[in-house]
This record gives sequence, structure tokens and C-alpha cells, in this order.
Amino acid sequence: MNKYALIFILYFILLCTGHSQTEFRNIKVDGTERKYLLHLPPKDTLSRKNPLLIVLHGHGGNGKQVMKETGFNDISDREKFIVIYPYGINKGWNDGRETSGEAVKYDDVKFIASIIDTTVSEFQADTSRIFATGMSNGGFLSIYLAYKLNERILAAAPVCANIPENIKDEYNFNRPVSIMLVNGTADPLVRYYGGKVGFGILKNRGFALSTEETIKIFAKLNKCNPVPVIEDIPDINEDDECFAEKHNYGNGLNNTKVVLVKVINGGHSYPGGTQYLPKALVGNLCKDFSASELIWEFFKTRKVR
Repeated sequence: MNKYALIFILYFILLCTGHSQTEFRNIKVDGTERKYLLHLPPKDTLSRKNPLLIVLHGHGGNGKQVMKETGFNDISDREKFIVIYPYGINKGWNDGRETSGEAVKYDDVKFIASIIDTTVSEFQADTSRIFATGMSNGGFLSIYLAYKLNERILAAAPVCANIPENIKDEYNFNRPVSIMLVNGTADPLVRYYGGKVGFGILKNRGFALSTEETIKIFAKLNKCNPVPVIEDIPDINEDDECFAEKHNYGNGLNNTKVVLVKVINGGHSYPGGTQYLPKALVGNLCKDFSASELIWEFFKTRKVR
């Protein structure tokens, strides 16, 4: 074998075993073609079962956009888990709220369940370590998934979202689900103190409970301690005009935990992300911590039920 052939073989082995990959996938659900982005960590780690993370974009976004905004691919490659970035119909989700729009015609819970089934079948994803997160519309859907798919999802981390008012009386867990909720107290779209979702000029986005009511429901369903242990998140960037603290509700059923990351004076934004719209519209962007790093740290320490 000459040296060029040997170099080619070595390169091919490295390509196949040492690099992560991201690709578009399609799946048919109820006769509709749906799509999502799949990110796999380096292939040499896929010989064992890897956790699976579902990351859901906000209204008006898409899978590629939320992939870039959150940076979960880099964390996936470092920590060895599979990431899925689904695409909503017309850039929106049917997340359980009573709203107007095309998205409500589609069963997004079934869509996500189908993606989970496919990923488990093809890549042997760990069925005991499935997680969901998302911002805004995607955050609402992650809350809805924790309700509808709680026997499959170990933990969820909604950002800029609360439990929809119209499902509060039926919202329940058949199986405890750990929750980390990241909300800003000055969010002008998903108000910390509850009420109508969105600006007045937008179409109906439904109504949501307050963050405090939402957290109480999560803690009660998981039978966590009713009084939280509060810890400050270091205010490393004083120019962002906000700071954050963690409210930890521990000792839940099956080792579950509920955490509120309260971003004081924070707006409708993803901490550690980008100022995607002017402050005048969405409020302050907290730069004191990375929501993605905090969320994954929470997920990876969850014990299998």
C-alpha cells in the first residue's frame, strides 16, 4: 500500500469517527411533511446510548436560527448528546394555548414524539434521558410536552414562557418531570405577572399564568419543597441593566427538582444570546450567564426516574 492510499484511509477513518455532523431530516406526520435539523456528536461516541435534547424555536424563528442562537451544538460535542431542532409550521407551534394562526391545526406533540421514536430507532438515543427546551413559543411547547409526554421526558427548561391559562386546571404529570424555568421580570411579551401574551398590535397569542403561579404548580406536581433556596448568579456584566438569581425547589418525587431562574429587569430574550430586536421592543438581554450552559448543567445532573 502506497503512502497516499494510507493517508486517504486514515483521513476517512477520522472523518467517520472523529467529527460531529448536522443534517436536515424529513418526517411525515398525519400526511404532512415536517422537517428538523439533527446534530450528532462525534461518531466515536455513538457506540453508547446518548441523551437526546429537543430545542424548540420561538414564533417567527426556525431550527437553523435557534441552533445558532443557543450554541447547543458545541455543548453537544463536548458533553456527548444528540440535539434535534424541529421546524414549526409557518414558524409557529401548537403549544396548548388558545390562539389564532395556522400552527394550531397541527399536532406538534405527535410531531415531536415521532422525532423521538425515529432518533431512538436510528441512533439508539437513551430513552431515559430525553430533554426539551425552547424560548417563547418554543418555551410554551416545552411546557406542553412536559405535560403530554411526561412519561418520556425527564426534564424541560422553558425560557420566556408560563403555563397557558386555558389548560391550568388540567395540567398534570403522570410521572414527575424536573423543570428549569428562565423568565425575565420585565418581559413585555410573556409577562412575568401573567395575562395576555404578546404586544397589543399582534394577533391573539392567548393568556398565561404568572411565573410565580407556574412555578408553584410545577413544585406541587413534583412534591418539591414549597420554600426555595435562593442563590445569586454573579452579576458579571453591569452594563446589561439586569441581574439574576436561582430559586431552587428540591427534594421532589423520583429525585426531581424545580428551578426558577429569575432574571430581574430581564426582557424577552435568551440570556447569553443576541439582542435580536431593539430593547424598546423586547427589553434587556442578560449577559451575566449562558442560558444554554445553565440548562445543560441542570439536565445532565437529573437522575433517571
